[in-house]
Amino acid sequence: MAATCVTERPPLSGAVLSASRTSPATWFTDAGILQPFDANVAAITDRGLYAGGQRVNKCRNFNANPTDLTGVSKAGDAAAMLTVVDDSAELAAAGLDGICTSGMAFKFDNSAGTSTSWLYIAGNSGNTNPHTMSVYMRSTGSARMVLSSSGGTGWMSSASYTRRSATVTPANSSQQIVIEVAAGKVVWFILNQLEEGSFASPPIVTDGGTGTTRLADAVTVPGFAALAASGSLQDGFAGKAILDVTRLTDPASRCIFDLGVATGDRVRLDILTDNRIELAIANGGSGPALQTAALAATGEVEIEWQVKSGASFIRIGGTTAAENSDSFTMPELADAHLGQSRSGASALNGPLGYLSLRRAV
Repeated sequence: MAATCVTERPPLSGAVLSASRTSPATWFTDAGILQPFDANVAAITDRGLYAGGQRVNKCRNFNANPTDLTGVSKAGDAAAMLTVVDDSAELAAAGLDGICTSGMAFKFDNSAGTSTSWLYIAGNSGNTNPHTMSVYMRSTGSARMVLSSSGGTGWMSSASYTRRSATVTPANSSQQIVIEVAAGKVVWFILNQLEEGSFASPPIVTDGGTGTTRLADAVTVPGFAALAASGSLQDGFAGKAILDVTRLTDPASRCIFDLGVATGDRVRLDILTDNRIELAIANGGSGPALQTAALAATGEVEIEWQVKSGASFIRIGGTTAAENSDSFTMPELADAHLGQSRSGASALNGPLGYLSLRRAV
């Protein structure tokens, strides 16, 4: 079942949310501008809420606002020059000036060289699990990013800062990001990142230490029990979510919401590992589960549902995708977790643009 394009996406408001994440974070706007968020502030913009799992950027340089070459070094053609330069205008044009506030970036100039040169960024993979490397780069010609000997991006050229990423399996635990620049070319880069996982998470600012952690987001709705009672949701509820399915291959399920009181007493909406949407209802550990066909395309998808004894359903893009007529007793709707299960697992790791709940008719 293909993801359905949604032309109207009302914004999800951070005013009704509580976030527990004792580390800063970053997230994008619809226009691609990267914004900073303080600890315990929901990472939410007009693009939606980003609820992510814990990630560590293993790079050991100052990957934003650098003042020196700590953690970066060069090899190859002796004529290549590595410096820190003011690139304020280009960083602002790429929407990075909210993070890269000093306007400084790394410049690797191989314009006088006659052979390829390499730039090494300190910070090893540490193991041989799949890793994703990413960086914002612009160049005058052919440049690429690789994870030592393990592969990476193809040769590319971009006049403006563009985020490049590649997921590779390290050949050993000592692999690090390497930027290769062809003879006669120049590359500028910033916000390099090396993280264990199958996709690039929003940029994590490093400070030259042993690696910087963005802790997992725990987003809840304060006073949800009272809201559920005032809206008569306990007798059955319906709702709609709009989210951006940015990838379909994922080794873990992704939770859209988890409403209830405990693991065995809740209503949960998930994207499963095989890309089906599941609406699971449990009271005392048992209840019906509705599953759609697998999503077949990335992009914005609109999901509607009804949780009601004898009349539950899921709709994708306005079309009924699964329904169930089983009778059940609703679990107590004591709390609401968004973008992550109540156990702290199954992070959505993608934008939730809209979510609404109402009493079932």
